[in-house]
Formats: sequence, C-alpha cells, structure tokens
Amino acid sequence: MNSNKYDVIIIGSGLGGLTAGAALAKKGKKVLVLEQHFTIGGCATTYKRQGITYEVGLHEMDWGTPDHDMKHFIFKKLGILNKLPLVKLPQVWRIKTESEQVTIVEGRENVIEELSRMFPEEKRGLKRYMRAMKHSSKLAGRMPADMNLFRFFCFPITHLPFVIADIVRRKERVGQRMDKYIQSSKLKNILNINSAYYTNNPYDLSWSYYSCAQYNYYHSAVFVKGGSQVLSDTLGEVITSNGGELRTLCDVNSITLEGNKATGVTYYDKRKKEHVTLQAKRIIANTDPANLFGSMVPKELQEPHIDKLKPATSLYTVYITFKEAPSKHYHLAYSNFIVEEKDLNQNPKVLWASMNNRAVQERPFVFVDYSTIDSGLVPEGDCRSFGVLTSITQLDEWDSLDPETYSNKKEELAQALFGKLEKHYPGISELIERYEVSTPKTIQRYIRTRNGTAYGFENKDYMMLGRTPKKSKTIKNLYYSGAWTNPGGGFTGAIVSGYQTALEMKFPMRWTIILKTLLCCALGFIAVEIIIFILNLIIVAFLK
Repeated sequence: MNSNKYDVIIIGSGLGGLTAGAALAKKGKKVLVLEQHFTIGGCATTYKRQGITYEVGLHEMDWGTPDHDMKHFIFKKLGILNKLPLVKLPQVWRIKTESEQVTIVEGRENVIEELSRMFPEEKRGLKRYMRAMKHSSKLAGRMPADMNLFRFFCFPITHLPFVIADIVRRKERVGQRMDKYIQSSKLKNILNINSAYYTNNPYDLSWSYYSCAQYNYYHSAVFVKGGSQVLSDTLGEVITSNGGELRTLCDVNSITLEGNKATGVTYYDKRKKEHVTLQAKRIIANTDPANLFGSMVPKELQEPHIDKLKPATSLYTVYITFKEAPSKHYHLAYSNFIVEEKDLNQNPKVLWASMNNRAVQERPFVFVDYSTIDSGLVPEGDCRSFGVLTSITQLDEWDSLDPETYSNKKEELAQALFGKLEKHYPGISELIERYEVSTPKTIQRYIRTRNGTAYGFENKDYMMLGRTPKKSKTIKNLYYSGAWTNPGGGFTGAIVSGYQTALEMKFPMRWTIILKTLLCCALGFIAVEIIIFILNLIIVAFLK
C-alpha cells in the first residue's frame, strides 16, 4: 500500500475540519489534516502574552439540551463529552446603559419570566417568540443517520410539521419574526443584543439559522476551561489516537485533478522549505472557497452559485491583561453589553440600518470578563486576569490604511472604548496592564478569509441555499466543511458542519432517509398486518 495515499486529506484545521477528521478517523479512515498556521484550530485557538493565555475567538458557546443541541451527541460519539472541561456561565449576559442594567439569567422560562416582568404587555408575544424559536431549533437535535428506527418512525409526527413550516418560511428573517410577535423596540433590542455574534443586521439574518443557536443560549452557555485551543487539541487527539495525522505550517498550493476528479494535493512545507505531493481518495476543503478556485483548482470548476454569496461581517477585538480581576472591584457579569440608552430604545430596523455608517468606536460593544469564571486562562496564584472588548466592523474600514494610520486607528479605538468602559466602571482603566487590538486584517492574515470574517458567508439564506454544498457539484471526491458550508458560522455551526460532512462521505443523507423510510414503511405494514391478524382472532373467538 502506498504510504503517501490517504483516505481523506483535510485542507484547514478549523473546527469543521477537525470534527470531520475525528469522526472519520474513529471509523478507521486514514486521515491527514494540513494547516498553514503553526497551530491547529482556526479561530478556536489561544496564544500567550507574559504568562496569560489570550483567548482568540470563544466568548461563549451555546449549550442547549440534547434534544435541541447536536453537540452533545457529536461530542459523545467522538468520546470527548466527558473530557472537555466545560465551565457553565453564571448568566446568559447583561446589558448596561447609562442608567440601567438588564441581566438575562440562564433558563428559557427564567428569561420569559424576567422579561415579562419588565414588559408585561409583551408576555404573550414573548412566549410565542420563544415557542417559534423552540420549534425551529428542534430540528437541530439529531441527524436522520443518527436516529434509531423508533425515533425515525415517529419523525412524521414529532418533527415533519416543523420541517415543512421551516421550509415554507425559509425566507423569513430574524427581524421579521421579532416584528411579528414583539411590539416594544427596547425588548427587541434586548432579545437581539448579541447580533454581532451572527451578523451586522438581524433584518438580513436567517431565522432558521439564528433560532437554533439563540434558543440554546437561553438555556445555557459554556466556556472551555483553558480556552478554545483545548477544544481544538481534544479533537486533534481523536484524530491522532486513531491513526490520523496533523501537520502544521503546511500550505496547500493545489489539488491534483484527473479530469474533474480530485486525487490528491500538493503543499509547501514551511519548515523543510519543500513542496510535497500526496494522494488521497477524497479531499475536504475546510477553507474559504475563494482560496480554492483560481488558485488550487481552475476557476471554471467553481460551484455554480458561490459568486452570488457575500462574506459575513467581521469583528474587532481588544485583548486586555488586567493587573487585578475587575470582578473584585465591580459588579460584573461574564458578558456585559455596553449600549447607549438611546440605542436600546431605538427602532431596531433603523438602529441596525445605520450601524455601518457610524464610526467603529461609536457602535455598541461587549466586555467579556473572564475573571467571573474559572477560565483557566491565568496561572494558579497569579492575581492578573484577562478580558476582551469586541464588536462588529468590516475589512474595508481598515484595509486601505497605511501602517502608521492603521496603528493609530487601532490605538484610537482602544482608547475610545476604555473611555466608554470608564463611565460604567470608574477607575477600571487603572487596572489595565497591557492590551492589543485585532481587526479584520488580523483575522484575514491568520485564517485567510474574505472580509476577514470568521463566520463564512452571510447567514441570510435558508440552510444550503446560502452555502457551499457538503459535496462538490463540479469536482468528484471534493467535500466542504466549516463556516462556509451548511449550517453556517460560529463554533456550533462549524462543529455540526464537520460532522455532517463526515456522515455524507460515509453514506449520503438522502439515501439514509430513503432506506430508513422504506424500512419504517415495511415495519409499519408488518405491524398493521399483525394487528389485523390479532383482531381477526379476537372476532373469531367472540363469534364462537
């Protein structure tokens, strides 16, 4: 056997690629993951500054019930559910204006109760809004391939009506659904305060995508102790412990094609300063499709609809080392959304339509204080702590700046945000030991995505309509995973996409559904025949 031939080569080690690789390696496939960066994980990584672990991407990860959150099942199937040190957050988040604060506690019923107390006239609409979210998220609990026959048999009753409703309403946006149930602009803004985790405008955000994650957030949210690198490394260990390989600083230049069939890759080894060509039965692209077409493969083989799709918004992040934990001095939540009172009361359609016209520092932002939990980011006995300030921004707000102007703008942003933070928590600036600012240019440099986005394409269209397919329609043996494919961006979206891609490679979903449907019909027919036979026996006995 050719030692250089793999069952699967995965280009990119984001969570989608790592999850797909782990699932396939567990099934005995010979897997190789190639990563151009010096560490695996994509946005799920950390780095060190003066002994403090800086978390790159994870603020909080939605953690719903197993029926509504497939991560439970995926992690259990990969054997890592009990290995991951998940720290439950003390509350969903807190919103702070100049004169008030609103704390969203965990638990959906608690959220409804608290917000109904604040907005008694909205109680009925709030319940309907949450119920609609529940129905949409119910579809995300399990894939057909993972349902036992009884669950699949009951699917037409328990799930199919919600599937049909979701398809009928596939063009519905979050803003439209909120407007349908909620009248108060303030309540709409409270419910949607974390929009930056999804988009730069909830009126352009797919309801079906949003509802799954948001409903799970209201149940609970978690942080991976030690940072998201722990999650990436744990998935990587599943790959290597099952015979797979992880290679960093390996920059894929091209995908080998025989006609329109992918047969391998060529990459540049940055350590050895040499090109390496390997064969593979199948390739998974866990990268921005723009990195593939016209570079790794001819542009004419691009998926037909990709040119119509736009990359999602990006973020800036100010990473901060505090001399002491701010939570010792101030009454802080884990996630503190800092919003001007006039914005919280503004009509959300008007508010979000104007957001990109504001200076970056004038947009609402979130202060994540990792000192409020046992984050594992600070060494034992060290009194310092870590926190971040983050919000939406676009690459074109930074990309054309010369180095000096770029550096100055980052400094101006940091100082403006510190000033805003100071108004809410007087004296907090004195606790800052060091800080650094990342922008869309930073994200673009490390994970090579258009617009410097971490979220893939805009989550605007229904499921696969706004994404790359799991299996390429133009190149045989090429598959996709990660934020650019269904279900979308974010930690959960990338993890689920990787698992779904692995399932598609093992046995296409459509055939799973067809075969299970036929089997259920056969079992149903047999069950009906047995019931008729028993009834006949009872009738015969009665007539005697």
